[in-house]
Amino acid sequence: MPFVPLQKTLAKVLKEKKMTGDLDLFRVFPMWSDVVGDKTAQHARPARIKDRILYVEVDDPMWLTQLKYMKGDILEKIDMKIKKDAFKDLRFFLKPA
Repeated sequence: MPFVPLQKTLAKVLKEKKMTGDLDLFRVFPMWSDVVGDKTAQHARPARIKDRILYVEVDDPMWLTQLKYMKGDILEKIDMKIKKDAFKDLRFFLKPA
């Protein structure tokens, strides 16, 4: 069996699953608690990425309000930890009951 580079195989799988674009953005999922802190990560988690917008699921209306005020700081931390201008926006939504 010939050697196939992992990058080529991964690119093929991602294309088949229609996951194209900037793959660095997906690093936000495992790094979330490093970005927002453990306490905030207990109440909010990234849910999906679409068109360079990160959608964050929040478990409590008070946390939802607080996170809206923290949006700029969170985007700055993502820029530092992942890459500059990784996301053009964050959208917070309340977790369905």
